Amino acid sequence: MPSSVYLCTTSAFLRAHAAPGWGQEACRTMLSRLFPQENYTEGEELTSYGKAGRKALGPTIRVLVWNILKATRSGWVSDFRNLTVDRDLVLLQEAVIGTHSDHLFHNSRRVAWVMARSFHDPRSGVDHGVKTGAVAPSVCSRSYLSPHTEPLSQTQKMMLETRYPLQDSNQELLVLNMHAINFVSVRKYLQQLAQLEEALADYEGPVILAGDFNTWNVRRMRSFHRIATGAELTEVVMQRPTRLAHLNRHLDHLFYRGLELRSAESLFWLTSSDHAPITATFAYVS
Repeated sequence: MPSSVYLCTTSAFLRAHAAPGWGQEACRTMLSRLFPQENYTEGEELTSYGKAGRKALGPTIRVLVWNILKATRSGWVSDFRNLTVDRDLVLLQEAVIGTHSDHLFHNSRRVAWVMARSFHDPRSGVDHGVKTGAVAPSVCSRSYLSPHTEPLSQTQKMMLETRYPLQDSNQELLVLNMHAINFVSVRKYLQQLAQLEEALADYEGPVILAGDFNTWNVRRMRSFHRIATGAELTEVVMQRPTRLAHLNRHLDHLFYRGLELRSAESLFWLTSSDHAPITATFAYVS
């Protein structure tokens, strides 16, 4: 949804619910009561779950990328189990912890999970953010909180950087799991993309970059492609329909470097999220 539409909707909401003569401070107070989220700060946002079943990734790396809509829809647990049973690397956006699905992560003895938490909802006790899981343990992890917040909820979006050892290689796989900020100007969107450029700048090895990039207009998509091209990343192209709710544009993407793409597919027929899962298989040859 374009930010102008969202901001107009927000303004209309405040006009409808705020008392006459309310100023900005009163409106902020009202919003904090409606959206009492507690944002995480740098240094406290990373957490981990589960245990990896292997020491390294490769030579085949099977990937799943999915915005899971906070795991709220019927059938999500079943779909998640079926989709992840053979995956070596899983990148989730709108991920949560503190819900009925926690056991899928806490009790995992095949996949080790790292979560970058954006905010905590004190009403539900749920943490929100992005999660990356792999059959090998990450050798390091770092999170990036978006410089700006969404205008209504005042929450930040996340990018999670993890690195993994590769079988029979002294190189590591850099994995960037990104949920880009949505209802803001292109200028603010570009400031989050600057964090992506920073993460890619000094790394020359293999890369997987994926997530929900919220590329719902041409300027956003061109900006993302500019950064990907500069880092010599290739986008995975697959057959998939557009969605009216996403302004008939694709929001979820998968880029790579230093790997061989064997197959890719959008599972657009699944309905347990408003985003279609993406599966891909790569090969790494040292």
